[in-house]
Amino acid sequence: MKKIILVLIIIAIFSANTAYSQDNVHLDRAIQEAADYLDTRLPAHSVVAVLNIKSDNQALSGYIIGELVNVIITRGNLIPVDREHLSLIQDELQFHLSGDVSDESAQAIGKILGAQTIISGEIIAINKMYRLEIKAISVETAAIQGTVSKNIQIDKKIKTVTGSAENFPISIGGGVRVGGTFTTGTLEKKGKEGVPTLGPYIYDYTITETNSRGAFDMGGFIFLDLKYAEINMSLYNGTGSSRWSWTKDYNKIIPTENDNSTGNFSALLFDMGILVKYPFYLNNITLFPALGADYQLWLLRTENGKKIPGDLSANNSIWLKLGGGIDYNITRSLFLRGELLWGVKLPSKNERSDSFTWFTHSPSARIGIGYVFTR
Repeated sequence: MKKIILVLIIIAIFSANTAYSQDNVHLDRAIQEAADYLDTRLPAHSVVAVLNIKSDNQALSGYIIGELVNVIITRGNLIPVDREHLSLIQDELQFHLSGDVSDESAQAIGKILGAQTIISGEIIAINKMYRLEIKAISVETAAIQGTVSKNIQIDKKIKTVTGSAENFPISIGGGVRVGGTFTTGTLEKKGKEGVPTLGPYIYDYTITETNSRGAFDMGGFIFLDLKYAEINMSLYNGTGSSRWSWTKDYNKIIPTENDNSTGNFSALLFDMGILVKYPFYLNNITLFPALGADYQLWLLRTENGKKIPGDLSANNSIWLKLGGGIDYNITRSLFLRGELLWGVKLPSKNERSDSFTWFTHSPSARIGIGYVFTR
């Protein structure tokens, strides 16, 4: 029974998707099908005036009117009014091809043009499609001779016509960076040795040595955004404390030996990074997941208040970053940007050269303002 229900659900989903794809057509196909319908509804060789297509986008209205007239001319079943004549009337009466024209006005304009039928319509965006409605009105009687509606896919063609085709905006900006860096290095050694106070016996032991550091980072960053990629640079200072501990455990046979020490440190760091991202647009908000990498340069380091001299390049390292961000558009050109990232550091040359096992991670937040040059 469960298998039958599952099959029925799959069939229903497939049927719904098929119906959806059949119901939504390309823009040019919708215009052709509207012309087909008009051929069946209007007397042969009627003089028609394609007057207006109401729309929020004038370019889209003009395209539909132009293509519909071209299809009518190509088929030869109807006789369209000369477009230059229509343009003169448009200028004289001051109506727009993409504006709203009442049936009474359309009838009056049709008489001036010498048309027998006025063709007008409207195209509106509904969810993830456009809906085109075309109607034919008799100039003599004002009777509606036919109406047709078509659902249109939002594809590359309609995006190009409306001017919303995919572009690659370029923006720059900068702001404040805050975060934390947490490092743990461990070294474990096992061995056997005698303990004279306990007699002539050999005991197993484990020595564990741990270095841990925690720092608060704060500084600034700048970025260059290329829609699907962000190139960024950060300069910041990290300050924190460190702790070293050492334990020697005889598997609880005798008391554990231990030692530890603490200190403080600071570092001036410069990061260069790139994030690959994919934007999702929601009105004035853009959300984007991001994945990338940074190269970190050590410029200055102090331990317990004393500057560490010499070359610090052995501390330079690569970071892998994962996270996301949000943009809020203040104006068409200005936006606020917030990013939350989590980074994992690959061991530096210094860390690879010793016997410790190191793990460093860093949560960070960036808040700034950006300017869009092109949209």
